[in-house]
Amino acid sequence: MTEEPPRNPPPDVDPEQLRQFQEFQRFQEFQRFQQAQGTPALPPALPPGSPAPPMAQQPFAAPPFAPPPFAPPQPPPPRPKKPLWQVLLGSKLFRRLVYLVVALLVANHFYEQYFGGDDPGDIAVDSGGVENNVLAPQTPYGISGTVALFYKHVGTGDAGEACRLFKDDGPRRAFAEAFGASECAGAVAALKPRVTNVTNYRQLGFPATMRSTPPGGEVEVSSCELTVRDGPRLGRFTLTAQPSKSWVITGYEAETCP
Repeated sequence: MTEEPPRNPPPDVDPEQLRQFQEFQRFQEFQRFQQAQGTPALPPALPPGSPAPPMAQQPFAAPPFAPPPFAPPQPPPPRPKKPLWQVLLGSKLFRRLVYLVVALLVANHFYEQYFGGDDPGDIAVDSGGVENNVLAPQTPYGISGTVALFYKHVGTGDAGEACRLFKDDGPRRAFAEAFGASECAGAVAALKPRVTNVTNYRQLGFPATMRSTPPGGEVEVSSCELTVRDGPRLGRFTLTAQPSKSWVITGYEAETCP
């Protein structure tokens, strides 16, 4: 096997190009040596700096596409029901009704405090011709009875109505003297400023023995046995049933409660 004479590089070659040329020559010699030994030749090496040849592209089999499991949308959770009091407070109509009721209660309180007109049922009109034209309830006890009505008229300063509950001048004069006045009307006028709340003052509390209306005759009611609020106690009253079943004050005594 004859060796080829070494190829001489062309004149005036760049040193880098010369180095690459020499490496190429050595590679060719190495290929010839392998062919002589029966070893398959390697692919020729590219000179340094040369781009690599494109690789043979193998067909790419994409994996089968499996769509992600689809879950149906869940319905939104039910909204909790509001309690009734929240529904009522959110109602404009309900709030207006509440304001109206409060305004009426306040107006009634001040009316009772400063005017204190008679309520229906406080006085039973006597139709049996009672002496001195007395108009009185048909029970001595309770908040609709004669004693509570007398307290109410004193609290409102209505001397005319209060003093008419006495049957005659005897107990009327005794009441006036007990509070340092010459007449019943003067005693009522002196007591009125001492009442701080007419509504509470007329709401007397009676003991258990003074709950039911007596069948008739005569009874005594001591203010010391009563629950009296926001005003003075007015003494001991003697009440007598009239033929018309109304009860009037027929006696009075001053008393000092413990």
